Amino acid sequence: MGGAAVVLADPPLQVNAMILESVYPTIEQAITDRLVIRFGWLGKLGTPFLTWQLKPRLGFGRDNLRPIKQVGKITVPKFFIAGTADRDTLAQESKDLFAAAAEPKQFWLVDGAAHVDMNDFAKDEYEKRILEFLARNLN
Repeated sequence: MGGAAVVLADPPLQVNAMILESVYPTIEQAITDRLVIRFGWLGKLGTPFLTWQLKPRLGFGRDNLRPIKQVGKITVPKFFIAGTADRDTLAQESKDLFAAAAEPKQFWLVDGAAHVDMNDFAKDEYEKRILEFLARNLN
């Protein structure tokens, strides 16, 4: 949830670049994905009930938890990283979030990675790509 928190921060964070791993596009998709993992397709039926509870329980609604609506406003360089085997945030959801993002941006879809620590999963390639991104974008 760290990447979503960074994208949704209000006021926006004063940073020079962002590395965003496996960020969900909407809270509805995040909830649905997790329910489907546990309960199969029937899990989708629980999403409206759970999202309905946000406002009365937390004081804010699902509209406040949609990184896909905010990411287009962030103008610092962004590096999106996602896994092809991620069931918590599907690869297509990551691609959709990336498509909605403002430039400058880049995307890496890690073959075989699930919703895991990408540095642990693909250490050498991860470190190479991260260091190149930071070298290009931090002055």
